[in-house]
Amino acid sequence: MKLYFSPGACCMSCHIILEETKTTFELVYVGKNADEKTRTQFLAINPLGAVPALAISEQKILTQNIAILEYLADNNLEHHLLDKAGTFERAEQMRWLSFIASDLHKAFSPLFKLTQISANHDCQESIRKWSLTNIEKYLSLVEKQLTNQSYLVSGRFTVADAYLFTVLRWTKAINFSMEKYTAIQQYLINLAKRPSIIAVLQREEKFK
Repeated sequence: MKLYFSPGACCMSCHIILEETKTTFELVYVGKNADEKTRTQFLAINPLGAVPALAISEQKILTQNIAILEYLADNNLEHHLLDKAGTFERAEQMRWLSFIASDLHKAFSPLFKLTQISANHDCQESIRKWSLTNIEKYLSLVEKQLTNQSYLVSGRFTVADAYLFTVLRWTKAINFSMEKYTAIQQYLINLAKRPSIIAVLQREEKFK
């Protein structure tokens, strides 16, 4: 397998699960400093140019974070990263994955592309306020969910935790204060001790 990635982006969650499942894989860096040949090859695989992309074989390419996470979980059942399809527990896990992808993740996205969205300072500030308001709303929901529990859902580490851990790290990039989110802070501290996450953070740091 090959994981096409950019360090710190949402694809980190897929990287974590590949490491968690002890899957043999190759990392292909397609970040802003990637060479032209690699970028061209990546665009041939995924014309959107967005990470992650997982090459299972030359003929089988998966894109989109949730699809890749679900595929890896279902092909490594012994790690219990998702429950059986059709169960309420699986639906709950997918609910949180969808929330992270569609709400929390997307609330951060405009903050990383303000100058691309608009050159107007007032417009940028309006977008920033809108994004921060949504981030605060969504983090309050996560804080409530994590109070008195170590994992997001199911009482154990799942692919939802890999994705949430990745997105929560973006609060540092935008200088968002996490002081009042004590449950989230403890959650991040605990997950950062996980061997798979330690390995991924160390590996991705080399590409920055």
